[in-house]
Amino acid sequence: MDDPFAEPADTRQAILGAAFRALCAHGYADLTISRIGEEFDKSPSLVYHHYDGKDELLVDLLGFLLDGFEASVSSDAFDLSPRDRIDAYISATLDPGSVDDAYAPDGRFMTAIVELRAQAATDDAYRDHFDRSDRVFGAFLETAVRDAAADLQTTTGSDTVVDSDDAEPLDAAEVAATLQTFATGGMLRWATTADRDWVAPSRAGIDRYLLTALPRVEADDSA
Repeated sequence: MDDPFAEPADTRQAILGAAFRALCAHGYADLTISRIGEEFDKSPSLVYHHYDGKDELLVDLLGFLLDGFEASVSSDAFDLSPRDRIDAYISATLDPGSVDDAYAPDGRFMTAIVELRAQAATDDAYRDHFDRSDRVFGAFLETAVRDAAADLQTTTGSDTVVDSDDAEPLDAAEVAATLQTFATGGMLRWATTADRDWVAPSRAGIDRYLLTALPRVEADDSA
């Protein structure tokens, strides 16, 4: 994952950049304002001037990063086909760092995100953020699923299309929710275990699911 704060535009972004680097280096539990200040090239006292504590700062950091992702999606910054977008999302959550993209997380950042998500169990500010984050990524996946299904269904002679005449149609939102829940579980498992033997069979299972699900996704009547 490229440093999104390599060229901060203002003091806020410089502080967020320091928090981003310190979070990746130390994780949530060992992160302190003092350690964030060590990554800040101006007076560390400015951190206290802008934020009451590390949690307020980290929630702002998460919001900034999510804003950037949302903007990149709306501007078509992702130069990938719809199915490739799905594949990249799944790969990034099951094996951080495996996706060669500026927006893809590395292992340290993914572990930190899992730590921060855990705070949402007792902290409303984190809960509000991850509610929004799930909506943003859910919408991203739903669009990708619908577009990937449309691409698949307009392709003739493809050996990936299954005979689904007798199968019930699927809603793109249902498929997206399934993928998102699977990916969230994958993130947790990756961050909390050392064994990686589950990654390949898990990926194979989700590929089989998509093989049967995408041809059944209903067309978007509004298109």
